[in-house]
Amino acid sequence: MSEQPKQENGKYIYKKQPPPKQTMKQILFIILLYINDINGTIYAQENVDTLYYNRLGKIAANTLFAEYYPIALYPADSTCQKEFKDFYNSGELRKEGYFLSISSFDDSETVFDGEVRSYFRNGNISEKSHYDNGRLHGEYARYNDNGKLVAHAFYQAGELSGTCKKFNEDGSCQIVEYDAGKPIHDYYLLSDGDGNTLKFRITDNTPIWESPAITERFVDYRDGTPWEVYFKNGITIALTNSVIKDYGKWHRIDLIISNNSTMPIEFTPEFDISAYSTDAQGLTTYAKVWAHDEYLKKVNRAQTWMAIAVGISEGLASAGAGYSTSTTSGYSNRTGHFSYTTTTYNASTAYQANLASQQRIANFSQALQDEKNIKQMGYLKKNTIYPGESVSGYVHVERIKGKHVIFVINIKGAEYIYEWDFDRKNSFLPYNCR
Repeated sequence: MSEQPKQENGKYIYKKQPPPKQTMKQILFIILLYINDINGTIYAQENVDTLYYNRLGKIAANTLFAEYYPIALYPADSTCQKEFKDFYNSGELRKEGYFLSISSFDDSETVFDGEVRSYFRNGNISEKSHYDNGRLHGEYARYNDNGKLVAHAFYQAGELSGTCKKFNEDGSCQIVEYDAGKPIHDYYLLSDGDGNTLKFRITDNTPIWESPAITERFVDYRDGTPWEVYFKNGITIALTNSVIKDYGKWHRIDLIISNNSTMPIEFTPEFDISAYSTDAQGLTTYAKVWAHDEYLKKVNRAQTWMAIAVGISEGLASAGAGYSTSTTSGYSNRTGHFSYTTTTYNASTAYQANLASQQRIANFSQALQDEKNIKQMGYLKKNTIYPGESVSGYVHVERIKGKHVIFVINIKGAEYIYEWDFDRKNSFLPYNCR
């Protein structure tokens, strides 16, 4: 019979226990632990406590119901750290590290102090942590059974502090900033495997789309052309502006939209772009943004009238082809001076002229079609922009005379504001280059 446990400082300490049923491998390993020279200190058998815990970490009434057991090593020198190793009942190492005290009834009340590591049955590490007098303090990391990192955080005096990262199975990473155990912000940052990021509310996991401040806008030059650029909410939007004559007089805005967020974006230019013109007195007038189909209808009408005019002109020219006139003049004693005109028709000449006319009409029509195709390809239409994708093109905006023009791009409720001024050469410069 083993001695009854003695209570010291509210905890039961077993001084002697009957040996558990162990495999030979376990017995050899425990013997090695019993006689272990650490820092020159020899650990004796009577200084070793063996307890058994179930899956819930509670003391097991019978070793048959035990999930694991610890081996606690108490050094002869009380100033040295006390070391422990937990083992699964099947013999694999479960946990190791340093402690101040081990509870005889509930393993959750064990007081750790120093580095502690936990392991899966396959030998892969499951947790790395550091304790200071029973409280988590310092770097913490958790892994899955394949060795992949699933959580990384920092603790201070038992509370989360600093950046906490949670890695999801889909490759995304959830990032929260903590101070004294509480989130600093009401949102967390979600980043996917490609580095695309977006903010989400902690309370309901809904995305947050924030309008950027004007100070977040910067100017970038490409081949001497200024572009106003924003990077916000994982979205990059670059815009440049010019005034052109193209079946009308327009503000032509060229756009590049890159989606580096974690969600798809639906962009419809005529609905998601607003434009305003401001005169010298500060009066603001709304300027219409032309949709792709609407603009092409205007192009089609203009090209149709142009084609009709060319067709009429060529038709009149080809209708007279093949005909030639000659004038004969002379003198007669009876009638005096006379002249007469003779008209002749050459079918071959008329045919060749008609062919040439038809070719010119065809060339003109093809040129118009090519121009329309280019406009159709370049003009921005409704697009769904998925994470990692970009779209680029131009949009025509009604041109209203003024000193200042404003374009507002609306994406998911966030407004990206672009401002342009005229310079003395009647070309546009970004507002923040004044």
